[in-house]
Amino acid sequence: MGGMGISKIKTNPVTDKLRGGQPAVGSWLSLCSPVAAESMAQIGWDWLVVDAEHSPVGFETMVNCFRAIQLGGAVPMARVPWNDTIWIQRTLDAGALGLVVPMVNTAEDAKTVVANMRYATKGQRSSGGSRVSGYIDGDYRTWADEHLAVIVMIETVQAVENAEAIMSVDGVVGCFIGPNDLMLSMGLTQKETGPGTDHEAAMMHVLDVCKKVGKAAGKHCFSAAEVSQRIAQGFQFLALISDAALMLKAAREEFGAVDFSGAAVASPVGAKGTLY
Repeated sequence: MGGMGISKIKTNPVTDKLRGGQPAVGSWLSLCSPVAAESMAQIGWDWLVVDAEHSPVGFETMVNCFRAIQLGGAVPMARVPWNDTIWIQRTLDAGALGLVVPMVNTAEDAKTVVANMRYATKGQRSSGGSRVSGYIDGDYRTWADEHLAVIVMIETVQAVENAEAIMSVDGVVGCFIGPNDLMLSMGLTQKETGPGTDHEAAMMHVLDVCKKVGKAAGKHCFSAAEVSQRIAQGFQFLALISDAALMLKAAREEFGAVDFSGAAVASPVGAKGTLY
């Protein structure tokens, strides 16, 4: 029977780029909408992360976001709520081709992430199948061990201090700096971040470590200008704000540009000639 056919996934474009020293730019999804996810995916992002840590997204909605992202042409990923075996395995089985795992503070934490994302004998991921296995060119289990994007979050003082050990763990593809949680961990305020601060120095230390061990450094960015700046510095896995933030930014700009000066003065409610 005829049909549109299924495009087989040979490799993971995100993992390929990061291992090849190239930038991979994406965004965060927190609107919990597969429709928004599909629209975002068509823009040209390398990846989109469904945020299961800091959004109210439900598991079934997350699965549908993965479908929409894949259909739109980006790599579906997720940030799980914690370095948790159940969350990691279920999210991978749901079709994520990479995970961002928060609060990885030691090399042992990173080893746990890798073990939960790899099948035996390389790890402890349970063999229960994956929604995306039918789209993979070859055996999914073999493919997953080689091509899943394993991204650990470095977002505490402890993690910065242990960055070299964390990033040296076999199987870790890259890291993602959470600038706000790092700021809180350092006991700083927003005014104490930026060029020339200890906060910036901590992030640049992580970048230097990643360059030293040959892994990809990443960061959440708050503007296109910052993404460009961080690419020039050598960061690779870069997020440009989020679907919700992009929507609000455009809405504020358009609403703020409305000219109300030509509006007629309305009659008071209840005055003669009104509906009341």
